[in-house]
Amino acid sequence: MSISRTLERSDVMLVVGSGGVGKTTTAAALAIKAARDGRKTVVVTVDPAKRLADALGMPGGLTADPQQIDIEASGELWALMLDPRTTFERLIARESTDDALTAELKNNRVYGNLANGLSGTQEYLATEELYSLHQDDRFDLVIVDTPPSRHVLDIVDAPSRLVSLFDNTAYRLLTGRGTNATRLVGKAAQRMVRTVAGLVGTDVVEDAIDFFNVFESLEGGFRERAVAVNDLLTSPSASVVIVAGPKADVIVTACDLIAALEQRSMAPDAAIINFFHPDPLTVFDEDDAGRNADDAACRLHVRASAEQAASLPLVQMLGQIPVVRVPSLADDIHDADGLGHVVACLADDTS
Repeated sequence: MSISRTLERSDVMLVVGSGGVGKTTTAAALAIKAARDGRKTVVVTVDPAKRLADALGMPGGLTADPQQIDIEASGELWALMLDPRTTFERLIARESTDDALTAELKNNRVYGNLANGLSGTQEYLATEELYSLHQDDRFDLVIVDTPPSRHVLDIVDAPSRLVSLFDNTAYRLLTGRGTNATRLVGKAAQRMVRTVAGLVGTDVVEDAIDFFNVFESLEGGFRERAVAVNDLLTSPSASVVIVAGPKADVIVTACDLIAALEQRSMAPDAAIINFFHPDPLTVFDEDDAGRNADDAACRLHVRASAEQAASLPLVQMLGQIPVVRVPSLADDIHDADGLGHVVACLADDTS
């Protein structure tokens, strides 16, 4: 299946890979191609470096709300950047039917930490944003520019981790859930937690207990959405595009990520290798290379051959999955012309 076919049949697409491989630019290029192919596309980044805005020619930056970008296309192109606080507040407002309960949550310091993207929370909120955009009638394709490899699995695992938290014995005891006997144990557990409050501060422990007791009333909605997000990510309408560079260590990381994703039933549907140097010599004599070591074409041939060899493990691992090689540019991509170079390569995805 080509990149074009993958974009055509997808409702959501995760663009994954290690840092520094052009992942954000690739996500933007995929979104532009999809819009030109007639899709109503929204691209969201969880990368606070604002490279997506630069690549799309938006010097004012992206916001937490989708902004439509004016391009020549039969479809539409929108973009936004994940803002954990905004996403969390919208989620709470949607799940809570009690204004007093909502106010109590927002005044809790634990809520403040979670809303500001506490470790682990941002990953879940990224999946929540993805799901919300998927449910939005304005869009028929959501492309997510994920953080580097070591964090993307946290995003993939976030929904199931949230469900596991709700089923965790410590969580259930802390909230005093279940039968009368369980509630008695829960109260005992809360007293035990308070005895160690001196280690972290009484107020912190009290806030945590209060937060989870109030949050209990919202658990059902959060659980249902977490399950729905997990089902979406593993559905046939979801796709994964892995981005790499033609260096041995980057390829190893990409292969490890593929293996981890396959264990989660999320095998990649396509791969893009950026910064490739095309071989200028179709017929090459190794003896000539030795005699003309200073020749630029010879040096480029040697480099291109090394990149081909370094990329081979990834190509072999993917088998029949399409691999698109995007040639390197002299300068970093920071405008529409540079981005157009990548879009053109994706359009010619027969490699």
